[in-house]
Amino acid sequence: MTIGTTIRQLRRQHDMTQEQLAEFLGLTAAAVSGWECDRNAPDISQIPQLCSIFSVSADVLLGIDLTNQEKKINAIMDRAERCGHKEKIEIYRQGLAENPSSYELMLRLAQALDYYDEPETYEKRWKERVKLLETVREGTRDAYLKNEAEGWLCMTYKEKGMRDEALRIAESVPNLSFSHRQLERLLAVGMDKIYGLHHDIKGDFLSLCDDIYMFALTQVDGKPFFGSEDAIRLLEKIPEFYRVYFEDGDYLRLNQDLSRVYIALAERYADLGDEENTLNALRHARDCAEAADAVWGGLAPGPYGVTDVWGYPVMPEKNCHTSLLARYSLDYPTTTLCITKEETEGCGNAAHVISAAGQARFDFIRSRVNEMFAET
Repeated sequence: MTIGTTIRQLRRQHDMTQEQLAEFLGLTAAAVSGWECDRNAPDISQIPQLCSIFSVSADVLLGIDLTNQEKKINAIMDRAERCGHKEKIEIYRQGLAENPSSYELMLRLAQALDYYDEPETYEKRWKERVKLLETVREGTRDAYLKNEAEGWLCMTYKEKGMRDEALRIAESVPNLSFSHRQLERLLAVGMDKIYGLHHDIKGDFLSLCDDIYMFALTQVDGKPFFGSEDAIRLLEKIPEFYRVYFEDGDYLRLNQDLSRVYIALAERYADLGDEENTLNALRHARDCAEAADAVWGGLAPGPYGVTDVWGYPVMPEKNCHTSLLARYSLDYPTTTLCITKEETEGCGNAAHVISAAGQARFDFIRSRVNEMFAET
């Protein structure tokens, strides 16, 4: 492979035009075109500058190891995804310092900055996320990375109530007839088809439950759209779906999501003055929260996971789903749960339920609520 061919490949990998590269070098686009067509070659004095622009060694520029940078970036991502968010951020920062033109590392760093503790650093992290995501969106020619950045930008602006900015991004996203996921699923055969369907069913189930929860609790102009009775009818669908999806009742960590559904149910029963159903919903919330805490606590030595992507060790079977639609194995590896010790510390689902039960709306049955939590 000639140096001209290598320069052309590196330039395209960095989503750079001939004019942009020429501007960095203080040359004309014709000069760069001449290199890439092998009509002439860069002067030896220009090699260090080219290496700096492309963040590669001279060996890579000379075509000795063109795939080295990609391997390095993949290794950085593999190492980072095994860590808690703080360590992950530092790994991505260091990786980006070594590979400043990597849009994939920019995107990964922006995603890693999205966590909810440490409110004192939230504003700084929010601004950094926006800057990184805007850079990826404007700079990359990779359709997948661009789309990921646009999606994350919409949600990031939404966090701050910047709806107009989020809509500006959303309206710029093309409405495609076929997505990568749709085509991949359409063309899959054999175990790839089994894996894809299993993965999609799980995602559809979680999305459906989450959408119903948000639908039931949605507010319009600061007021609940649904009255308590209608909200209850909607929220009660979610435990029913859980019982169908997890036929063995092995909800594991998803007990924490179900616990929040029962809290919402208890609040609406309380608003109706329904004493028995309020207590029953709170009891279910407590039981689900304690079950979730037991799972997270059992995983404290972490990291654990069942995955075909990042190479985590297999979880203890007691912490794996056994229900057919959610089971951790169908004679192939599939992601079920990937967490670290850092993520298990202080998760406190049971504490969240106790805190929620302290609301004034439950005062009409306060003594019975206190007795219920005293049982644990």
